[in-house]
Amino acid sequence: MPQSSSLTAFEGSGENIVPFKIPVDYYIMFGICVLFIITAFIFDTPVQIFHGYILIHTSRSVLITDYIELAGIGAALINSAILVIFNLLILIVNKREPNGKIIAALFLTIGFSLFGKNMFNTIPIMAGVWLYGRVSGKKFSEMVVFAMVSTTIAPIVSEVAFLNDSFSIPRFVAAYGIGVFVGFIFPVIADYVQGMHNFYCLYNGGIAGGFIATMFAGFLRSVGVEIIPKNLWDTQHTMKLAIIAYVIAASLIIYGLVTESLKTAVKKYVELLKEHDPYDNDYLTKYHNTCYINIGIMCIVSTTVMLLLGKAINGPVLGGIFTVSGFAACGKNIRNAIPIIIGAIIAVYLNHLAFDASVNTLAILFSTGMAPIAGKYGWHWGIITGFLHVSVAVFIGDINGGLNLYNNGFAGSFISVLILPIIIVFKTLYTKLKSEILKYKIYKGKI
Repeated sequence: MPQSSSLTAFEGSGENIVPFKIPVDYYIMFGICVLFIITAFIFDTPVQIFHGYILIHTSRSVLITDYIELAGIGAALINSAILVIFNLLILIVNKREPNGKIIAALFLTIGFSLFGKNMFNTIPIMAGVWLYGRVSGKKFSEMVVFAMVSTTIAPIVSEVAFLNDSFSIPRFVAAYGIGVFVGFIFPVIADYVQGMHNFYCLYNGGIAGGFIATMFAGFLRSVGVEIIPKNLWDTQHTMKLAIIAYVIAASLIIYGLVTESLKTAVKKYVELLKEHDPYDNDYLTKYHNTCYINIGIMCIVSTTVMLLLGKAINGPVLGGIFTVSGFAACGKNIRNAIPIIIGAIIAVYLNHLAFDASVNTLAILFSTGMAPIAGKYGWHWGIITGFLHVSVAVFIGDINGGLNLYNNGFAGSFISVLILPIIIVFKTLYTKLKSEILKYKIYKGKI
């Protein structure tokens, strides 16, 4: 069971006060936020951070809008920290115990708040999810994960509010109204699309967001509104951000080792690497402290891959690194992710885009959302899946104009629909062939 601290949040009134112990997991996430805040004021001045933070909230946020390039590294880190703390408060107020999906959603928030999410564009969408819960008779504690991942379509709010880089009160009202609406429909669509990939794509929220963003982008284009693409991409802070990633990774690994004996941690980690069931991949619940070792290792692996490939680490890339890390709490490990990464790198070398193109770089990291396929069917299918994923992911943003932040999840829906039936057919043929060979050997008296 998740560990809890001695500090408490309280529910109820009068004498019937039931304490809710705030889990240590949330303090770990809060610690990352504190690191971001301290680092922000080391790199930038308070005035730079303040002006940059305002700029983040008053700018369009379509893919790819690197907040570090837009507003400075300090403002980007502060934006991430504030949004994560906001989500942590929601979790605590709603007395939600952590699990793998919640940790993944928090890491998503850390990462994507560096290039697309901010308080302005996430609040109406999360409010829409809350409203859906009220209408459908569900507690918000049951909807909180939906609320956190629904912000994949946060750029829709900013796009309407700051269309043509201008602002007006009617447009603000329209932006928030649309945000509430897309948040309201998000849980229904997210539930429905799970059947498309049968849990083999970890980025289910990205699939739902992709369909909503595509619908909205199509509507805008049909009424003559052009969605102007962006490609803000910082290349000046690679080593600073790499150090942040390594510090976080090392801290998580140390935490996992300190709270477990070395023998126990190694045993549990080996068991974790053997996991292959896409329906039962909550590593945090199963291997609690050892799960943080897995998160740290995946953070180190993804950061090192970027450096070895000569990639710049910026807001979007660090967001990808934290996404890989977060889903190490519910589905990713080195055994099932590395084959996907290898396939993705091969595809990046072979496609006609520049090797250092932003979409190529991000596709390598985010392709690991298909890791359950490699875990279930083997490394060779993982390489094929990673290769195919890049082929779709680098172009799919054109469909929705960059209004869906988790575009690689949307690409995963197409890949899963394509690759899973093919895998099943080939496995069936292979089994049949082995059976026929065995029969032939028996017939010839060789067995």
